[in-house]
Amino acid sequence: MNGKKLVLPLLTIILLAGGAPLYSAENIATMRGSTAINETSAIPENKNWTGKTERISRDFDQQPPLIPHKSQNFKINLSGNRCLSCHSPEKSEARGAVVMSESHFIDRDGKRLANVSASRYFCTQCHVEQRDTEPLVSNEFEPAGGPN
Repeated sequence: MNGKKLVLPLLTIILLAGGAPLYSAENIATMRGSTAINETSAIPENKNWTGKTERISRDFDQQPPLIPHKSQNFKINLSGNRCLSCHSPEKSEARGAVVMSESHFIDRDGKRLANVSASRYFCTQCHVEQRDTEPLVSNEFEPAGGPN
């Protein structure tokens, strides 16, 4: 019997002989906390958005801008996109909103379109709401610098 065929039986013996507690559910930290997988967890508290009206600085080149306002109930589907009611070129100035980038009107072949490209239509694929929350894990990230 070669070494590869010995690995699985040896692991089985180790786990059955007392190695199982090393991998027990009590030793695994999850975002669910102490809620068992078969229980319904509590609805998380809805955190406040930052409330900033100025643009939020970006941490790396080509980072999509963050959303500085509530957007939780904005509907974005094939029938409509509420983001466009403020951020489209036609409405942004009157609404005092940041106009969406020209890149949103370019298709994958580089052709300029009259309307938002299908690949850029679902805004929250890239843009996220900024919230005042404590980080889930410690983080020593430093912005890359450069143009924003």
